[in-house]
Amino acid sequence: MSSLRGSVVNRDFADYPAPFQELFSDALTGRQDACFNLLTLGIEKRLFPLLSRCVPQDFPRGIPRHIVQFWDNPTPPEDIRTAMAGIQRDNPGFSYHLECDESARAFINAHYGQEITALYDACPHPAMRSDFWRLCYLHVKGGIYIDADVVSRAPLTDITRGSHFRTLLPYSVGQPWCLDNDVLIYEAGNPLMQHIMQTMFQRVRHVLETGYFENVWVSTGPGAMVVGTMSWIARQLKEQAIPFSGISTFLSDSGVMFIPHLHVEQILDTCAGFAYQQTDANWRKFRHWPG
Repeated sequence: MSSLRGSVVNRDFADYPAPFQELFSDALTGRQDACFNLLTLGIEKRLFPLLSRCVPQDFPRGIPRHIVQFWDNPTPPEDIRTAMAGIQRDNPGFSYHLECDESARAFINAHYGQEITALYDACPHPAMRSDFWRLCYLHVKGGIYIDADVVSRAPLTDITRGSHFRTLLPYSVGQPWCLDNDVLIYEAGNPLMQHIMQTMFQRVRHVLETGYFENVWVSTGPGAMVVGTMSWIARQLKEQAIPFSGISTFLSDSGVMFIPHLHVEQILDTCAGFAYQQTDANWRKFRHWPG
């Protein structure tokens, strides 16, 4: 990795071509629009490494073979339980753990203390608490998180064919492009995911301090994933003085890998319909922070 480092620390990305010079500079500060634009251009211009789909490979050795899921109530609805059973059936070589609100809170309190537990308690919607808990849990334990409303189509190892990685980032093309958090695969203690987690903490604090709430997606979901990831990448490139031509190699060496969400959907159906989605339990129906 040392061969990628420049002789002078790049403080302002002045040697990067437009528009990346400005985008990386703005991403350092967590500017949201810059982070979203950087994700789009970084993928389109092949600046960020993509997981190969042509070379068979076993599950990465540094990531525990452990699947976790969340439902706020200890007893999920029948259709959700059926989906969860399918995940377990198709992955017999993986251990499995289901968390609920009460046990998630106890875990966060045990590993992160009262201040972070208070942020978890402040999240008014179950989807937000699920977003919150999954990052906290995987930072400590590592492994695989899968949303409860995901239906298995094939073993999880079909996703991980290709290059080695330490954290896998599924992205979706849309308005805007985003990094999805419905399926997360990464090692324990990963520095990138820790930064994303801290970004989420800051976003919840911001709502509590200012009263301004945009939506769940931005506060604790894919929006926080994008801002956390792009600001972390910008910081690493600056601190390590990585030249523009070395960005993809640096990220690959760091174990950061991107994958189109469409590839994930070949293995896991993330768009299946469930009864709860027609109720207030659907995060898309939650638009106003209480109080």
